[in-house]
Amino acid sequence: MSKIPEDAIQCLDKGFVRLVDSMGGDEAIVQAARVSYGKGTTKLSQDRGLIRYLMRHRHTTPFEMVEFKFHCKMPIFVARQWVRHRTANINEYSLRYSEARDEFYYPDPEHIQFQSALNKQGRMGDVPDDLKKKVQDYFKEISSRSFEIYSELNTAGVSRELARAILPVNLYTEWYWKNDLHNLLHFVGLRSDSHAQYEIRVFSDAMAESVKAVAPFAWEAYQDYAVSGLRFSKIEQGLLEQNLPPRVIDDIIEDVVYQITATLHHNKPRQENEIYPLYQKQNGTDSEADFKLKWDSGEIKTGNVRELREFKEKLLSLKK
Repeated sequence: MSKIPEDAIQCLDKGFVRLVDSMGGDEAIVQAARVSYGKGTTKLSQDRGLIRYLMRHRHTTPFEMVEFKFHCKMPIFVARQWVRHRTANINEYSLRYSEARDEFYYPDPEHIQFQSALNKQGRMGDVPDDLKKKVQDYFKEISSRSFEIYSELNTAGVSRELARAILPVNLYTEWYWKNDLHNLLHFVGLRSDSHAQYEIRVFSDAMAESVKAVAPFAWEAYQDYAVSGLRFSKIEQGLLEQNLPPRVIDDIIEDVVYQITATLHHNKPRQENEIYPLYQKQNGTDSEADFKLKWDSGEIKTGNVRELREFKEKLLSLKK
C-alpha cells in the first residue's frame, strides 16, 4: 500500500484528502464584495458582518473568489458519486497510461448493514457476524482474483485501457480536485449530510476541515444560515401568521429591540442619559422604569445590528 502523506487526513482504510493549495480566504471574500474600497474594511468584526450578510442574502459570487485544490485518494465507486458535482476541475490517475495498484477498499464490520427499507439509497440495521465475515471475504476474494487476472493480461501485453475493465469499483483511484468556496460548500452540504453514503461523507468532512481553517468567518456563516438556519414556504409562513398570537410576536420584537440597543451602545458607548432615548429610537415600548430594570439585569445579549434589524422586519411581517 502506498504511504498516506503526512499532511493528509486519512479517509477509509487507504484513502486520504490533502489540501495542496488555496487561494484567498475571508479577506478575499470581503475584497470582492467591496471592490471599490481596495483592501476592504478596517475591522475584523466588519469583515465578519459583511460575510454573514452575503451568506444570509445568498450573494454567492464573492465566495467564488476563494479556491481550494485537493489531492484525494478514494475508491472508484466514491469517485463516481463525487463527479456528479460538475463545477470542479479534475485531473485523475490514468489507468490507460499507468498500471493499477493493488489497493482496494474493504469495509469495516460496523459499516456492513442491510439495505434500508425506508431509503432505496441507504443502509440500516445490524448484520449477523457470520454475514459480515462473508461480505468481507467476498470483497477480498473478488479484489484479489480480479487483480491477478489484470496483472496476467498486462504481462501478456493486452492494452491497459482494456485490461482495466476487469477491476471492480472498490479499487482506489487518485485525483487533483479544484473548486471554489461557494461550490465546495454546496458539495459539503450534500455529502456531509447524515443521509449521504458513509464512504463519501468521510471525504467531505475532511475537506470541511480545510474550509474551517482557510475561511473561518465564511464557515461560521454557512453553519448558521445554510446548515442550522430555517426557511419557511409561503404556506408555512401563512400558518405562523394565523396561529402565532400577536403578543408573542410583540414580546420577541421587544427583546430584539433591546439587543439592537445594547449592540449600538457596545459599538459606540453612550452616556447613561442617552441610552433610553436610543432604545426609543428603535421603537422600544417599555417605560423608562421598566427599561432600567431590564437594562441593569445584565442579561441583554449583543449581536449584529443589521442582522437583528432584518429579524425584526421578519417578525413585523408576521403581524401584517
